[in-house]
Amino acid sequence: MRIAYYSAAFTGCGNTVRGIAIRNALQRAAVNCEFVMVGTLGMAGLAESQGIAVVQLEPESFDRLAAERFRSSATYQTLSRISADILIVDLAWFTTQRMVAELPGNSVLLLRQASADFFGYYHNGTTTEFDPSAYDLVLSIEPCSLPFETVGIDPIIMRQPHELLTRARAAAALGLDPDQPAALIATNGKPGEFEKLRQTYSCLDGDYQLFCSSNHHGGVFPIVDYFNAFDLVVCSGGYNAFWEAVYFSKDAVFVPHARRFENQAWRIENCQDYVFRANGADELVKMLLNAG
Repeated sequence: MRIAYYSAAFTGCGNTVRGIAIRNALQRAAVNCEFVMVGTLGMAGLAESQGIAVVQLEPESFDRLAAERFRSSATYQTLSRISADILIVDLAWFTTQRMVAELPGNSVLLLRQASADFFGYYHNGTTTEFDPSAYDLVLSIEPCSLPFETVGIDPIIMRQPHELLTRARAAAALGLDPDQPAALIATNGKPGEFEKLRQTYSCLDGDYQLFCSSNHHGGVFPIVDYFNAFDLVVCSGGYNAFWEAVYFSKDAVFVPHARRFENQAWRIENCQDYVFRANGADELVKMLLNAG
């Protein structure tokens, strides 16, 4: 079986981390498959460092992906060549909606919280609306309200609790004293956000051993592996950072960063008390196996 994970993101590494999380869940379930990540992946080297095959694409214009031309696009030709039994699309309905019916295998679209204008785009005098029926399955990967019917799963997390390093091992690897309180300051969104976060919360030095990490600056990856070393996490309200802190029950300071379609403040205000039933990555894999 061949499973492809596709993304068309431009900044950060959130899409790449979700792809890694799904691969990890496939491995936990001992699924015999070929897994590949494809698209305009943020920080694709992170996936490659985890032993995942990556096919990196250049962004393509809406003109190239138009109904009469998408078959000549690199996106369509690459996905056709990969010929996945299951294509998992992370958010990017606007690049894939026209083509999934012509691709082999089943298509699964993953959606998180997004503003209403994410589900339609205006180009050359025409508005294209999202059509959930184009996909075999549309999943909501966090507890949010979307303007159409979806199947909900828990948020997708890269690790399970037993996979994290112990406090002693994590602290030793990071040069921290495990017997003293430690705080993590980390974010991997747009350039410049990490520097501002680190400066704002440098006041924690003295009360905590501070450890700062960003993948924009060769930070520790995946930093979640070292969570047991930290008594406090300071991070953004982005999907992966937020849900990792909630899933692993970390005391956290969440700082919302502005995004065009995502409302991080909404997530921070409404979801900190969310109770997980399971890791959404494992739920997704079970659904894929049952469908097959």
